[in-house]
Amino acid sequence: MQIFSDNIDPLRAQIAQWKNDRDIIGFAPTMGNLHDGHLSLVRNLKKNGATKIIVSIFVNPRQFGPTEDFNQYPRTLKNDLELLEKEGVDLVFCPDVNLMYPSHLSSEITINNPKLMNDLCGVKRPGHFNGVLLVVNKLFNILHPDIAIFGQKDYQQFILIKNMVANLFMEVNLILSPIIREDNGLALSSRNSYLSYENKMLASEIYASLLKIKANLCKKNSDISQSIRREINRLNSIGFEVEYLELRTLNNLEICNEYQPGKDKYILLIALKLGNTRLIDNLIL
Repeated sequence: MQIFSDNIDPLRAQIAQWKNDRDIIGFAPTMGNLHDGHLSLVRNLKKNGATKIIVSIFVNPRQFGPTEDFNQYPRTLKNDLELLEKEGVDLVFCPDVNLMYPSHLSSEITINNPKLMNDLCGVKRPGHFNGVLLVVNKLFNILHPDIAIFGQKDYQQFILIKNMVANLFMEVNLILSPIIREDNGLALSSRNSYLSYENKMLASEIYASLLKIKANLCKKNSDISQSIRREINRLNSIGFEVEYLELRTLNNLEICNEYQPGKDKYILLIALKLGNTRLIDNLIL
């Protein structure tokens, strides 16, 4: 397994050689502190035809707000590299901040999609998705992958990246990888390490709420808003602080006022805090 961290030129030379050999380059961007959810990205790249696998590890400062956990975010590079080598990853790109954001550049490019990035998670995290789109754009330009994979848990992020790729005519195929869950239903996340044992057990109620709403939606003459409001109240009453719990269209995250099974595909999305830890989850219907 090759590791590149401080020079883009030899990295690009290696990728060019693989492309010359007609390898299919698969790419999984991460911020490290890897868990089974991240490793499933690697496995799904292989299932989707990638013959060379690249994983990036970069805690991107541009997607953290001033009061968020950039400095506290877990950094476990040694363990991450061991896990990736066991998975048969071919190349790891773990740049430092100065490589990704050179200090000699006096101005910074931004990528905007106001309608999508100021909704849902963007309400409480202004600027977050600008930072995500910028770093993903940079990584795509450095690595030129044929396939890039993203986890379903960050579904709003995936839709924004998909929109960027289409609008900028990027030659990369995007794959959405299913959520991997703990035994109690909690979606795997690097931030789960912030939770106490008791709160990790309580967090199982997040997925349980999504399943309850799904079951209610399948009933005849069900009331969407009532089902959602009931679960918001329940979660708030047992210790959560719900930011949003909404039903949206799957393709473009439009607001849904009615649920018509079989006509369109939908997604339930939730964001909430448990103590000081912010958690997100979703369920495709």
